[in-house]
Amino acid sequence: MVIEIPYKLVNNFQGYVFFSKIHEQTKNCFEDRIVFDFSNTKVIESNLFAILAGLIAGLERRKNKIRLQNIQSPIQNLFNTKKLVNGSARKYLWKSFVKCQQFATEDEEALSDYLDSRIFPERPEISLNQQLKMAVQLCIVEIFRNAFAHSNCKEVFIAHYYSVYNKKLCVSIVDLGRPFNLLVNKATKKSLNGVGGIEWAVEQGHTTQKNTRKGIGLYTIRQFIKQNEGRIQIMSGDGVWKQVKHRTFSKIYENEFPGSVVTLEFNL
Repeated sequence: MVIEIPYKLVNNFQGYVFFSKIHEQTKNCFEDRIVFDFSNTKVIESNLFAILAGLIAGLERRKNKIRLQNIQSPIQNLFNTKKLVNGSARKYLWKSFVKCQQFATEDEEALSDYLDSRIFPERPEISLNQQLKMAVQLCIVEIFRNAFAHSNCKEVFIAHYYSVYNKKLCVSIVDLGRPFNLLVNKATKKSLNGVGGIEWAVEQGHTTQKNTRKGIGLYTIRQFIKQNEGRIQIMSGDGVWKQVKHRTFSKIYENEFPGSVVTLEFNL
């Protein structure tokens, strides 16, 4: 099977739906050869590599063979192309190319190292005050904790994208556990769809685990996003929901994502 990556893959509804379509195309694949073809791709926002890596990891668990091919020069620097051996196509193993951090446990020390070394190294082009840095870190850590604590996932994938031009940071946190609505419906005895489950989870005081440690919560993250004039976007099951500054938008789609994607966008 060959999956063609589109010309432009960015942080919008269409980009997220593309990944849910990939899951629909490949969910029954077992011991197949699957090629991700970048022949026509000129633009990728690299935080989306967390979603790509999560889907590929799921495919590999079903013993599929994965290859990336035809990476074009406009996006070559986003990949670990230096790991190529003689440019041979048979060396296109995804773990060598996709710049994404995979966490197999909820070890927050490993997450802290990733934040310090990858997301927040010294950058002369970006001046980041300590209060803002701490707030951004708290938001990322909360989503990371929630993935392991609530969704019953075995691993979490994180990737980020810096826009030096407009001083924005996008971070995507991906898990392949239970989607929001299944967790919410079990806890509340409701029957919500994907959007309904997300909308319930982001409201003040709502949690699916009453007797566990309480973090800052999605509602507090929403308030910070509003203050920062940033964005939070969530894809889970068949729902996609986002908040841009103080406004919210949502859509239900035919294809489902096998878990959840939370993308946080901050103005730095």
